[in-house]
Amino acid sequence: MTSKVYAPNVHLFAFHLKTSQPTTLLWDKCNEIISEKFGVTKQLEIEEESGYRVDLLKDKTTDDVAFHFGSNVTLDNTSLAVTGVATPLRIQDTYALALNLRRPELEENQTQPTQPVSSSFLEQLNPAGCLMPEEIGSSIGQTLVLTVWYTEQKRFIPWKLLQNRQELRQLADECLRAFIPAQIPCPHFNQEGELFGSPIFEYGVHSQPEKYCHILVWIFWEPEASDKFIDYYSNFINLFCYRNKVIRAYQLNRDVYQVIKREYQNIEQYFDQTFQNWPASQSLSQAELDKFKEDIKSVSQKALDYSRLLRDLDHYRLTITINAENYKRELRDISGKLPQDDLSFLETFFNDCRLFQEQIQSDLGYFGNGTALLEQALSAIRARVDIDQAEREKRLERWIALVGTGLAVSAISAQTAGKPLESIIDPKQSLDCPKAGVTPCLTYSVVFVLFHVGVGVIGALIVNGILNLVSKREQGTGNREQGTGNRE
Repeated sequence: MTSKVYAPNVHLFAFHLKTSQPTTLLWDKCNEIISEKFGVTKQLEIEEESGYRVDLLKDKTTDDVAFHFGSNVTLDNTSLAVTGVATPLRIQDTYALALNLRRPELEENQTQPTQPVSSSFLEQLNPAGCLMPEEIGSSIGQTLVLTVWYTEQKRFIPWKLLQNRQELRQLADECLRAFIPAQIPCPHFNQEGELFGSPIFEYGVHSQPEKYCHILVWIFWEPEASDKFIDYYSNFINLFCYRNKVIRAYQLNRDVYQVIKREYQNIEQYFDQTFQNWPASQSLSQAELDKFKEDIKSVSQKALDYSRLLRDLDHYRLTITINAENYKRELRDISGKLPQDDLSFLETFFNDCRLFQEQIQSDLGYFGNGTALLEQALSAIRARVDIDQAEREKRLERWIALVGTGLAVSAISAQTAGKPLESIIDPKQSLDCPKAGVTPCLTYSVVFVLFHVGVGVIGALIVNGILNLVSKREQGTGNREQGTGNRE
């Protein structure tokens, strides 16, 4: 058996970034809902203006910035009147839509109160789940507030007694289930409290695995709660805007977290594989050198991409901080005007903000090590390549020096005329080419060249031996100095 409630209302507070496509999403959804679900022919029209917080209704007046409409729904074969109010606005970079659908408190004659209705009436205010997050699809998110009056006969019961609070919780659960289509799971219960002297229940946990949906069920016990909600409606729009921005920033941060977590694991794996397979020989093969050069390019790109992920992670932390401060400022404004009211139910969101910030700060500290690993890998690879290239250049310079020495010695040796060996032993044995004939001169020329080349090679080998000896002595001296330093 369903409970009876008086004047049930639903308030949709939806928020969409001005830069998100399509930019007219909220206004299009509003017109779609009121025309297709409630048969309203008149359309919500928007007129953009400059400013930080701007009411966007085209036909607004100084006293009224909302679009009003009326309709009828059928419950248990009875036609019941419903009224609606749509308030479009922009808060800095965010479009906001406050859409209220309700069973009026008074009949059309404005003298008689409307009769209580079954809690199932709330289903008529959300036909086919048209107000659910998956149907609205706003980029920042939304908050739904269901308000119902307890029937007049029960308003005299002290609701703060445990037994009565349990009954109120059951009523809140019942209203929530009636409002949400049967095929959609209800969001998890989060907390209960008191606001403006009436009990309020919050559903939707940001960490729950299902699609996040934030719904408040507010059971008016005193007229004061309804009056203050209406009086500070603009502040509540701002509060829910900043709240949804914080939640959305944290959700996006968690998406980045999953990506950077995978990247960090890949970095650790790459780091281990690279240094486990590190070439043991002092000199690199051409294939190893080419691979290291490719690694320098890939690791540099990895470091750039990884630093961007860290930047995004920190960007959302900053977004949370800014909007948490905006939320606090808005709440402080309400508290300043209502110093006697307990706003602790709304203040509990500060705990979530603090936990979000601490979690992200911890993630930044942990994943920041990935940057250090990439820098170490990059430095090690570059050093290995630089050492190998230096060795190659040193060998090339030495080869050039030896060849130069050999050529120089050959040139000096070639300055002696005639037969190379005989000209040294007996200068008279030199041939006079070409008078001596082709064959003797040709034979003599080959021997001449080979002899002087051999002299150059011998000279180069002598120089190479001297260089090797000097190099070994320098290494030995360095090792002895290092050993002395270690003993000291």
